[in-house]
Amino acid sequence: MRWLCLFAVIFLLACSQRQVYDSVQTSQRNECELLSGVQRAECLQRLSPDYQTYERQRQALLQENNKSTDVDEFKKQ
Repeated sequence: MRWLCLFAVIFLLACSQRQVYDSVQTSQRNECELLSGVQRAECLQRLSPDYQTYERQRQALLQENNKSTDVDEFKKQ
């Protein structure tokens, strides 16, 4: 039962993060739609990637950061 509750909390947090990300993305896209021509195209190009791409990039950076932290700790020894 304890694991089920923990899994439910983690699942809900992940959903909440994605919903916030998607809401911000939609808001930014709507702002771009108010522009016209080149400004609109440039604005749309600056939009953040979709959530799955963002999360993949985020995890890669976290892993890279952990590796460099591990190397720094090893050098201290």
